[in-house]
Amino acid sequence: MFRIVIDTNLIIAGRYNDRSASAKIIDLCLQKKLQPVYSDRVKNENQWILDKVKPSAEYMKKIYVFFTKCIYVMPTERIDICSDNSDNIYFETALAGQAQYIITNDRHLLEHDGYMGVRVKRPNEFLKEVKI
Repeated sequence: MFRIVIDTNLIIAGRYNDRSASAKIIDLCLQKKLQPVYSDRVKNENQWILDKVKPSAEYMKKIYVFFTKCIYVMPTERIDICSDNSDNIYFETALAGQAQYIITNDRHLLEHDGYMGVRVKRPNEFLKEVKI
């Protein structure tokens, strides 16, 4: 099973289109076909953005269940690779949790595909690559 770190933009995209690749990845995590990895900093960012976009109670319940399926890690290594410093938390979390992938639509992360062995893919690319 692949360990993955999901960027906040996937959680938001899944809210708007339940047939999107982003929503499918969240559903695969809920079905235990993918293993999401999170840290407090990633979860806090997710929660902050969700609070701003105010999704439905039903979607928030789904995301709450999603968080219960995650492996939580406490990164000890600081990474300074992304031009947007706030994105470094995804690499820190991936490395601490031995995740093979970061899944995102963020160009600041995508430009570092392969950094320290972590693949960085867009949702559609990820689904095509892993064929789940």
